[in-house]
Amino acid sequence: MRVIGMDVGSTTVKAVAVADGQVVWRDYQRHNTKQAEKVLEFLTRMESECGVSPREDRIFFTGSAWANRSPAPDGPRGIGAAPGPAYSALSAVSGSARRARRAGM
Repeated sequence: MRVIGMDVGSTTVKAVAVADGQVVWRDYQRHNTKQAEKVLEFLTRMESECGVSPREDRIFFTGSAWANRSPAPDGPRGIGAAPGPAYSALSAVSGSARRARRAGM
């Protein structure tokens, strides 16, 4: 099992994937106010570049842009785990981004 940590801040997204105590993937990029799209890009790249699987691995989110989207209702605000089948923690945020894009926002 890999453990992924992702910090979604006001200007950047930083992420690291660790397997057996070794860093197997990492990146740090500006998101240009498109947090959800950058997070989805990172997750997609992790799947293809180092085999991250939403069914096998755990992901933890933190950061100012993620603070109001904690997927763990009983967990601390801004920190959540999404071991679910399709990165369920991201689904609400990416759905909102798609709706905003369709509306021309």
